[in-house]
Amino acid sequence: MKIAKLFLCLILPSVMLATACTKTKPTKDMGELYSLALDAYMPIDEGLNGNMKYIAIDMSTFKDLDNTDKKQILLYLNKYNVEVIEATYDQLKSKGLFNPQTKVFDGVLLRVEKTEISNKKFVVEGSKFRSGDGAIGTKVIVEYINGKWQVTKADGTWIS
Repeated sequence: MKIAKLFLCLILPSVMLATACTKTKPTKDMGELYSLALDAYMPIDEGLNGNMKYIAIDMSTFKDLDNTDKKQILLYLNKYNVEVIEATYDQLKSKGLFNPQTKVFDGVLLRVEKTEISNKKFVVEGSKFRSGDGAIGTKVIVEYINGKWQVTKADGTWIS
């Protein structure tokens, strides 16, 4: 009995100490991650944002996203004071949100082509599109630093 008590007295504090020192893993709120990444697209080539009437987001390629995440993303980008909608290129054209005379969308279309996610890093490659002659490729890195997700890099990768 004394051996069992001695064992518990030595093992229990060791286990408690070991578990207290482990770092908690960051949660991956996909709505937050995509919101941060897409928001980082907006200052890249701000000329594409001129007189925009809407921000359209093509979410057809997004991974691990539910309806709550989609709503979170749309609400997050409301800070640009224009309508924010979920739509693909073809849906925008069929809704009449493309100016056939100028061949330009009346807003910007944000797309994601590729994502990579690890425990503390989310990399998004995509594009911001206004017209055939007005589009850019983007690469955004969102990292978990000091207990929160934040954009650490946002660059243009190509321009048309």
